Amino acid sequence: MMKRNRYSILVITLLFILFQVESQAQSNKFIIKGLVDTVANATYFVTYKHNGTLIRDTISLDSRSKFKYVGTITEPTIFSLNIKNTINPLLIGDRDIYTFWVEPGKTISFEGKTGWLVQGARGLVTSPKKFHLENSEMEVTESNYKKDYLAASSAWENRMGQSLTEKERMHLADSVRTDFIHRHPDNYYSLYLLSNMLSFPKPDYALIEKMLKKLSRKVTSTYLRKETDERISVAKFIGKVMPDFVQADTLSRPVKLSSFRGKYVLVDFWASWCGPCRNENPYLVEAYKKYASQGFNILSVSLDKSKEDWLKAIHKDQLSWTHVSDLKEWDNAVAKLFFIHAIPDNFLLDPNGVIIARNLRGKELLQKLKNIFND
Repeated sequence: MMKRNRYSILVITLLFILFQVESQAQSNKFIIKGLVDTVANATYFVTYKHNGTLIRDTISLDSRSKFKYVGTITEPTIFSLNIKNTINPLLIGDRDIYTFWVEPGKTISFEGKTGWLVQGARGLVTSPKKFHLENSEMEVTESNYKKDYLAASSAWENRMGQSLTEKERMHLADSVRTDFIHRHPDNYYSLYLLSNMLSFPKPDYALIEKMLKKLSRKVTSTYLRKETDERISVAKFIGKVMPDFVQADTLSRPVKLSSFRGKYVLVDFWASWCGPCRNENPYLVEAYKKYASQGFNILSVSLDKSKEDWLKAIHKDQLSWTHVSDLKEWDNAVAKLFFIHAIPDNFLLDPNGVIIARNLRGKELLQKLKNIFND
């Protein structure tokens, strides 16, 4: 009798565990039931993040332009439907057609509208917000947040009788953001706003850390919170020696960061498909031509997947310095070592390998080098 009871207890325990695992798996799934009002049987590329990993997939519309997509995530994320860029040769990379929030455990109804291709300053561009979406709390939250900003902007302009300057616009955005976070400490969107601040040209790390402490446990146990803390920790590398790394160059030869000691070196993170990176390259070319003979070098780390595209971009942009990559895109080992989640990004090292600046862009990089070399 005792053995039978133990056996029964074991079976019940196993069934309970299996039930919990299955329930957890179901709660992490999201489903999109969609209709895209474009071309029937068309194929779109899909991108979204799951625990920091970029997921790439495809969807195909049926003869009625409908689709169903099932994915797994542990927290809210932005979901994108993209197409290959065949619409504007002046722009780099795929084009986002529709971008919206999805959440674990939700079945979302999506209807993509036409009219996403519009005339921009540089020719035809996409406007990725023409859709109707149901059952996404994050999408509603983001929409209301943007309405609050537009209302505050309109009220300010009516009161002052003039348009906002860029500086005033930034101050207003800071105010609206801070107010939202104070009022919604348990909302994932508050964490998202703080995380986004780390992508600003000159993030206020102390302020971000201070505001992160105001968030509730509901959002602090998420992967995005962990990722945000890690990105802040990298900012504290400034003033310290950058950890060494090794990666293969364009000829598959290993290159060590420490082999650049004795010179100022810019460790640059980029990719051939990254439009803003390609726009920054002329400044890097100018800096290299001007200061290479005085002790300046560049080590570019690419987040490419296609070696052909990587080499083509190096040649086209005339980037005549050392380039390395493991061709794993966002899973690039060096990028993950330094928690690179947005490009372009860079670290400027002194001859001893100490980080003296980060994320120097355009003329700011040229001015920094001018100060260093007393040009």
